[in-house]
Amino acid sequence: MGWYTSLSISKSASLHICTQLTTSSNVLHGLSSRLQKVQSSALPPKHLRTLSLPILSLLLRRGRPTPHGSLHLVASSPIQQNLDPLVRLGWEVSVLKRVEIYDDEVYDSQSAKLVPKPKNTLAKINGFQEGGSRRYKEQGVDEILHLKILQALNTKSTPAPKGSTIVLATGDAKGGQFNQDGFLGAVREAIKRGWMVELWSFSEGMSFPHMRDL
Repeated sequence: MGWYTSLSISKSASLHICTQLTTSSNVLHGLSSRLQKVQSSALPPKHLRTLSLPILSLLLRRGRPTPHGSLHLVASSPIQQNLDPLVRLGWEVSVLKRVEIYDDEVYDSQSAKLVPKPKNTLAKINGFQEGGSRRYKEQGVDEILHLKILQALNTKSTPAPKGSTIVLATGDAKGGQFNQDGFLGAVREAIKRGWMVELWSFSEGMSFPHMRDL
């Protein structure tokens, strides 16, 4: 990935940073998996472990200029920690409400799609499925970041000014519910237009297609 350098970078170059922070995000999953491998009495109990958002911001920005509108984070409720520190640091933070999965649908976590639910013989009581329970899923989190990346690409000519960079903190390479190309499609488009792309992820949270295709 290499360290940032100010040499040979156009004054018109642009930097955009995009990350997701949900309960199932590859960033948080990777951090949790990494900490589970660390045997240290200095670590707090599992339920008290959180990601330092100011440190995350510092790592992703690395002293580079980040004008208004260039820092994007998307999360879904319920959020596990306070996101105000990022707001104070100039990040644009979006928190989306989870949507209910209805009785005739089942969520396939492998394809990120809703597929027909197998029929069963459970009796209905007062119009409700006996033994059923409400389930919720994230919706639109990845797609907002796909949109932010593509909007950033459209702010510059093609090829992009030298040094223009997309910083993406995720290991997710699956297609989205509303955008089958997913992050891989947005990254490929950025590279095709002359942008540099930095992909940040814990190795435990990195999807194989990212390592194979990029």
